[in-house]
Amino acid sequence: MNNLNSANKEFKNILKKRNMLSDTMGEDISESWMRCISTGLDPFKDPKQSLVSSVELKQIKEKNEALRKIVIPEIELLYSQIAGTNFMVAYSDENGLVLDTIYDKTCLQGDVGKSVIPGSIWAEKVCGTNGLGLSVELKKPTIVSGKEHFFIAHEKISCFASPIINYDGKTIGIIDASTDSKSREQHTLALVKLATRSIETKLFIQKFSSELILSFHPRSEYLSTTSVGLLAINGDGVVVGANSNAKIMLHGLVDLKNENFNNIFTNSFSSVVSDLLNNKILKITDHLGSSVFVVKSQNFKENKIKENVSKKTYACKSCKDTKIKREKCVLIRSTFLETNNISVASRKLGVSRTTIYKHLN
Repeated sequence: MNNLNSANKEFKNILKKRNMLSDTMGEDISESWMRCISTGLDPFKDPKQSLVSSVELKQIKEKNEALRKIVIPEIELLYSQIAGTNFMVAYSDENGLVLDTIYDKTCLQGDVGKSVIPGSIWAEKVCGTNGLGLSVELKKPTIVSGKEHFFIAHEKISCFASPIINYDGKTIGIIDASTDSKSREQHTLALVKLATRSIETKLFIQKFSSELILSFHPRSEYLSTTSVGLLAINGDGVVVGANSNAKIMLHGLVDLKNENFNNIFTNSFSSVVSDLLNNKILKITDHLGSSVFVVKSQNFKENKIKENVSKKTYACKSCKDTKIKREKCVLIRSTFLETNNISVASRKLGVSRTTIYKHLN
């Protein structure tokens, strides 16, 4: 309690000396300042620049080489979108160690260009409150502008950062844009977030390149954007991967990993897979009643998926000679074989258990 009181007192003293008011700071920023105070950082002294050796930097770059091949084209594009006077973009690892940077000439000669360099560490405990370090700490997009920086040496800088989250929900890097300009703040952060989402999508497709990847969104016109949900599904209709958008859109349904497609959506996997493999856009409904448009994003196991589905889609003897009966029978039999439960199949299809029994003979 005494430590907390001491930190609160120091916090108010710093604000007073810098002619600032606490109610103008967001909660994330003020909490970060409190952590900096508790760590023993002094905002009125120059921060100690922490650099790894050139040998260590080379080793870390080599370790992250596969990710850097995806990241570097994205930060080059990001730089071209936001470039202006004194702008730079950077990519750091998950710990806030800067690996790659792009500057304009003006920025290279200023405070930003001299401090945000490959090999520099921008973790909060080292450099105080800053966009890159705060994004490492909170694992979410951040803006730290001007005097929101803990160190007065950084208060002429505005930082915009967003984490790169992999398919497993882990932060694996940070994209940061920094400038001495206060203009276009929300616009710049939106572009930084767009870059990280694009990287995450490419990583997801790369990771699950051997599976059927479905893109879905409540609005069909968004199916080609980075806002889509992505599900990677194996030949048995089991979800083996889901991106962050998918987890948000399907929140409250199931734990997506290792879940059967049929436990998420009311439409049977076998009843939609043929259309998906033929690149059709479908509208399907989840078990909470929400509808989404879905399309195949990537697929390299088409034959395996078709083979698995075809094993389950033949009609019984009494239905095979009539097209309408045959299609209904195929759907009933495939749904039962996928769920392996007559009661569940009955609920999914809206037919009686007796009807299910009849078509299993």
